[in-house]
Amino acid sequence: MKKIWVLTAILMLSACSTQRFDLDGRHATIPSYEGTSHFIFWGIGQEKDYNPREICGAKGISSIDTHHSFLDGLFGAITWGIYAPESYAIYCK
Repeated sequence: MKKIWVLTAILMLSACSTQRFDLDGRHATIPSYEGTSHFIFWGIGQEKDYNPREICGAKGISSIDTHHSFLDGLFGAITWGIYAPESYAIYCK
């Protein structure tokens, strides 16, 4: 019975979420650049900066997605937030 409660807690704490920022009103379907940002302690007060000129060049950025996948949430739940990854995708024009 205890295993069921632990499994339920892990699944509830590992929810998926997505934020999308459209900079030009349209959204490309294939990301130009994908990756994972690695944070500790729930990511409180931490940020990761990327240079858009290095990623898209002169074309510019069309949109940015940040999301917590199932695995990101699972790693965060297993480590109780000590390690909190976040996935992202950058789309060029």
